[in-house]
Amino acid sequence: MSIMRHLTPKRLWLHTLWLIRSYITKPYWRRLHPVLTHPKIMVLEVLLVALWLVLGRGDRPDAVTLVWTHEQYQVSEDFLGVAIDAAMLTDGEWWSESGSPPRPLEFDDPSLLRWTQLLAPDWVRLGGTEADKLWLPEAGEVAPDAPQLPQSLFNDYLRFTEAVGARPFITVSTGPLVRQESVWQPLQLDRLLSWLPKNFNGHLEFGNEPGAHWLIFGRSHQIRFDQLAQEYQQAQQQVNDYGLKLAGPANAFWPEIGEPLKQLFGSSKDFLQAGARPDIFTWHYYPTQSSRCGVKTEPADWDGLLEMETIREFEKRNRIITRWLRRYSPQSELWLGETGPAQCGGRARLTDRFGASLWWLTHLGIAAVNGNQTVIRQSLVGGDYALLRYNDGYSPNPDFWASLLWQRTMGSRGLRVADSDGLIRAVAHCHPDQTGVLSMVIVNLTDQSVAIALPQVQQANYLDVTSTSLGSRYTLVDDRLAETLNWQDIALLPWRPWSEDPDLPGYSYRWLQVADVDACR
Repeated sequence: MSIMRHLTPKRLWLHTLWLIRSYITKPYWRRLHPVLTHPKIMVLEVLLVALWLVLGRGDRPDAVTLVWTHEQYQVSEDFLGVAIDAAMLTDGEWWSESGSPPRPLEFDDPSLLRWTQLLAPDWVRLGGTEADKLWLPEAGEVAPDAPQLPQSLFNDYLRFTEAVGARPFITVSTGPLVRQESVWQPLQLDRLLSWLPKNFNGHLEFGNEPGAHWLIFGRSHQIRFDQLAQEYQQAQQQVNDYGLKLAGPANAFWPEIGEPLKQLFGSSKDFLQAGARPDIFTWHYYPTQSSRCGVKTEPADWDGLLEMETIREFEKRNRIITRWLRRYSPQSELWLGETGPAQCGGRARLTDRFGASLWWLTHLGIAAVNGNQTVIRQSLVGGDYALLRYNDGYSPNPDFWASLLWQRTMGSRGLRVADSDGLIRAVAHCHPDQTGVLSMVIVNLTDQSVAIALPQVQQANYLDVTSTSLGSRYTLVDDRLAETLNWQDIALLPWRPWSEDPDLPGYSYRWLQVADVDACR
């Protein structure tokens, strides 16, 4: 593999700036490396970087040959879920100026039901930061001064999940309200379990991003992960007695640093080392942070979403977590329990635009290949990263259409695709309903058209999904607005017959349905 394939403008400029800084601030460096730090050589380096940027990058090929292999992997049949933040059901804290619907959420809104039923997510998670602040009230009690989730509204949520064909995934509070002298108490969990119907077919989750309690509730409310492991085991026994699964620890992983302040408070690895064996190991990941976060390791912009460093970082975090589970808790399912393009509510005109769909499909593919059985997208509604935007009714953002195509055509059995680890990404799964049909999505993360060769394809149909720009909120399917097409039956979309390996336009994705694939029989 070429070294140039791993270079990005950021890495090249950082290397050059590092040399210039060393030349200025470290005289001994000039003595040790007189050639590398000679002013003429350094000017030449800058010129080479500029020339490379102008003429093309090593990770931006003109042509790619993609071949699916015999190596297979499996994800859950219930792979793709969506989240509704608990703040949408209460008057709790939420991201301001993020185009969110009125609260509390009206689950019987016709447009919300129509679009969500079309998407048919496998899960609807009720969670987020506000879940650790919620109080489930009971008639006649003196409730604390906290966001209240009455049973009637909770039942509306359960009816909504049933109406859209999804399963509920509910976060159990581990915040200060359910603690006495910093020790978790099970009374609110008891109440939640008593509210569940006998035919409840979902899972529960123990808390939300426990490593950030110091930030959300104050330093005195931060608990260590070895204590969290003991509390999880107590709750797990309680939940398992009801025949349900309990997920955890649902901590946040940040680009470049992993779990923030793990040296002080511990980490998800410590949670496992302390004896927790979660039914489902959940983790949260966002590749960028919006300006609302305050602290950022990767600002939310197009470079942050679509560059190779972003992809490599997510792959790295997956490998680390997989190693932990293999060593400490191999029986646990792995779920990416919350994810989206930018943390802290997303960023307007970025995470709700077409370019984010290129990241989203790449992200889904990496998650699937690396063993995540389920992925929960933050969010269905609310925030600048929502699949459905609100303006006196709901309508789809571009990631909705990408999610819909995935949900309708990608089954649980995946086939690894060779040579798809650059800026041309590909993921292939057997179709969930059609025997012998392989579904493949190819994502072009460059601004140049690329010739895509598929030597194994004899008979196939394909769709090219494009837009006028990365920042457009419109999705074009075969140059037609997605909203104008009949999505009730995917077969009625404007599929084209495959012929002579057509070029894939820059910043676009292609969906293929390949017939007569033996591995999918």
